[in-house]
Amino acid sequence: MYSLSSQMRKFIYLFFLLIFSLSFGQKNSWIKGRIVVDTLALEAINIVNITQEIGSINDASGYFEIKANPGDVIIFSSVQFQLKKYVIREEDLQTDNFLVFLEPSINELDEVRISQYSLSGDMQQDLEHIPTYEDRLPLWNAAEIKKMNIIWRDDAQSPVENLVLGGGNSQASVSIDLGILFNLISGVFEKKSENAESKVNVTDFYKEEFFIKELNIPETEFYNFLDFLSEEIDLVAILKTKDSLKILEFLIHQSKLFRQKYNIEE
Repeated sequence: MYSLSSQMRKFIYLFFLLIFSLSFGQKNSWIKGRIVVDTLALEAINIVNITQEIGSINDASGYFEIKANPGDVIIFSSVQFQLKKYVIREEDLQTDNFLVFLEPSINELDEVRISQYSLSGDMQQDLEHIPTYEDRLPLWNAAEIKKMNIIWRDDAQSPVENLVLGGGNSQASVSIDLGILFNLISGVFEKKSENAESKVNVTDFYKEEFFIKELNIPETEFYNFLDFLSEEIDLVAILKTKDSLKILEFLIHQSKLFRQKYNIEE
């Protein structure tokens, strides 16, 4: 009867031990925690495991769960809060009281100069330094203008012909074309409806910082990437769902296509 040598049995044992270790190491754990902010109302925060390309959101109280292994990079992103990135540690997976503190996002405006002159606050002194001009145009009265036989033409100040009301000057001669009035009003509401439908934008869900740091879109290519997204026929339909996970998956996929198309390295 054929029997395995001790060296062969040792090799088989090590082989199965390695397979078991690899399968065990690939097993996903869950990290459970709560988002803490200095506001009364907490909206949904985009919680993304960049390493595994999966996402989640928190509930109204800030609690969340997401699959993660030690070393995975988790980001917490929202329009109203600063982007936060965190690398998962082994001890984070052992607790149910994992806290994430987010800080409000403050947009500072650049300084704006409203005058090319430096004013002291003293009007008399400032007038001496600021050049002023006096228009010396000829003045004529109505009788003199009439003698000049000037031909008048309509300009920007001339009254506009009313398409809805009649041409009479008295109230008795005023008539309303209901057909024209209806078309004008309905046209206004159609434009408002179109504008209302086009208000949904991908930047309503993610800030520029997210595209640059997490999707690896170069800052110089940010607006080109937005143009690239606008050419995708499924973009509007996906944004209208307001499904954070579906939008995230769409953006990750499109960022890869964008970098491949324009040979942009990560």
